[in-house]
Amino acid sequence: MIAMYFRFNIFHILPYMYPKPLSVWCLVTHILPFTFVVFNMLSNFCAIICTDSSIFDRLLPISTCIENYIGFCDICLCDIPPRCSHCDVCNVCILTRDHHCPFSMTCVGHYNRRYFLWFLLYMSAACFYEIVLISYYMYNEVTIQMTDLIVLFWPIPKIITFYLNTAQTCIVLLIFSIIGVIYSSLLFIFHLNKVCKGLVCREKQEKNYDFGLVKNLESVFGEKWYITWISPFIKSKLPYDGFNWPLPMFLYNH
Repeated sequence: MIAMYFRFNIFHILPYMYPKPLSVWCLVTHILPFTFVVFNMLSNFCAIICTDSSIFDRLLPISTCIENYIGFCDICLCDIPPRCSHCDVCNVCILTRDHHCPFSMTCVGHYNRRYFLWFLLYMSAACFYEIVLISYYMYNEVTIQMTDLIVLFWPIPKIITFYLNTAQTCIVLLIFSIIGVIYSSLLFIFHLNKVCKGLVCREKQEKNYDFGLVKNLESVFGEKWYITWISPFIKSKLPYDGFNWPLPMFLYNH
């Protein structure tokens, strides 16, 4: 689908908007920003997959901070630290497990949660950009016939066989973009709200690990949390190792 978007932008929409190929204005307003967004979307997605947040081959360091708050996994048959839980799909315990992502087919946990959030943000930005671009092109250049609307009910075979005219291509790309921006932006808002509150998905409204907004952001995005959106290649050390957490608030009362 990304290749389909790229091809349609380069060979249809941008030549219509900018008759002079590779003009400075076209580079500055479209090609460079879109390349930046798509590159970050794909590289963050790859980072989600390649970054391991499991306890596999990791020793559990026992510290005074968690020695009375260690759990046990009946499946992995090992001690697990706070906020760690077992994933039935990955069949391993994940540090600070948030959820299992069906798109990347891996768990989002302590070390790759940052990349998951920024992937959602850039996916939202890319889809919104395409909605604006395709809508502008359709309004000014494309005439849609009733026969073109059949693609709404039979899109996949036509996409696979490349049997799409310009109007049908616009319809398909626009619909996928609308679905993508709604889905990814809602997910981003939901998960960012969890991060700001110091929560993972399986935690509801507990305040056990709510250390304040900045500390909560640092616990996911690292000490350079304010610039990690620029690139997944920016190193940003996490304040916690996924094993040792400050005592949850309810233990202070015991």
